[in-house]
Amino acid sequence: MFNFEETPYSLSEDAAKQAHQRLAEIEERVAMLRQTGELTEQTLRNYYGEKRFEQVAESNAIEGSTLSVGETELAVLKGVTITGHDPAYARDAIALDKALNRIAELARQAEPPTGIEQMNEIHSLLLGDRLGAGVFRRERVSIRGSRHTPPKTWDQVMSQMEQWEAWSVANSSLPGPIRSVVLHAWLTHIHPYIDGNGRTARAIGNLELIRAGYPPIIIKRVERDRYIDALGESDDGGDIRSFLELVLDRVEGALIGLERSARAKQGFNPALERIRLLQERQLKIWETSIQLLASIIEHNVLMSVERVGGACKTKVFPEPLDIYDYLELCGGRPVPRSWAFKISVEVPGLPRLEKLAYFGHRSARMYTHLERQGGPSLYWSTKNPSQFPKWIGDGLKSPYAVEMTAAAGNGDQWFVMLADESVITLQTTELATRVASVIVAQVVPD
Repeated sequence: MFNFEETPYSLSEDAAKQAHQRLAEIEERVAMLRQTGELTEQTLRNYYGEKRFEQVAESNAIEGSTLSVGETELAVLKGVTITGHDPAYARDAIALDKALNRIAELARQAEPPTGIEQMNEIHSLLLGDRLGAGVFRRERVSIRGSRHTPPKTWDQVMSQMEQWEAWSVANSSLPGPIRSVVLHAWLTHIHPYIDGNGRTARAIGNLELIRAGYPPIIIKRVERDRYIDALGESDDGGDIRSFLELVLDRVEGALIGLERSARAKQGFNPALERIRLLQERQLKIWETSIQLLASIIEHNVLMSVERVGGACKTKVFPEPLDIYDYLELCGGRPVPRSWAFKISVEVPGLPRLEKLAYFGHRSARMYTHLERQGGPSLYWSTKNPSQFPKWIGDGLKSPYAVEMTAAAGNGDQWFVMLADESVITLQTTELATRVASVIVAQVVPD
């Protein structure tokens, strides 16, 4: 199935079966796209051209760059420093663009499998004439915000990189997404360079996908926390589930993007542009209502558990939906699972409770209740203790509401479906209060 032997990672038998099933569904979709002519070498090239500067901007943004996609394009095409930004960001954009172009060339060659020589070449393009380009470090490094300590000496780095390369060669026939996950995560785990490890790892991950006939993925700056957390879990105990799930989510997202690209119509339509602006405003209202809901839930839970020495933390993921995913959900079509916010509640002497609110399209029941108006809904999930994926839907065990959605353009009016499939209307404060009450009851039972 998946060979994680000789790597720092492992999956339980059940988790591996579920991951294999999801990958099989993705591969079936890829095969169908190839049969219909939507996934050809030309459409892949077109898609890469459309996403070229977004990929550069988002990858560098994870490392701190403040350049927008448009500013990145200007820096790369004109070679200019962008006013108001650190000059290093323009230099990094130009360098990463060169590296990704080289990735596209390497992807046309099936042999040799990805190894140290190719990786050092990519790293050299990324760092240019800076010290350490294409050379493994001899200094100790630490990963900011991580408990993981990478190998300390050059000999240790070299030994682990040779294991990385040996696995790549021995497992060259594994599916591209699996190779992408392992080589990407393992490279950041070893951290072989003084600088540029993350950008190199993301480039190598995409090399594996493109070589296998998939479109490249983009891990966006708004997903930075999820990305860093997933890599942290893989570092701490070899738990690769979250990172595998993230990459498969992004692969599905890239396939959706490629389908849009293949069907796109050229030309400017003023009426359609006005509609798009209205849709973007509605998305912004929706995002603001999510943030308010999460904040009130956190406040109410905290007020209750503080009395018994407990704590509540909420992480809201900024701008979790882009306009394209939002429109897909409005059309009743699934998108790769996007996280809205996480809630973690701890009370001394009791098990921690963690809940994740994520986006999906409206259910048939909600769609009918809202007179056939599509849109995004919030659903609850909880941690899966032993299997893949890392989070599983709560369904009828959701805290108070099985499904929550806001009226278009009205972020304070929520339509809420309960376990008995009845739908009621609540204001944000009312909904947050009832959700918080159930969460507290789950943590501190009577």
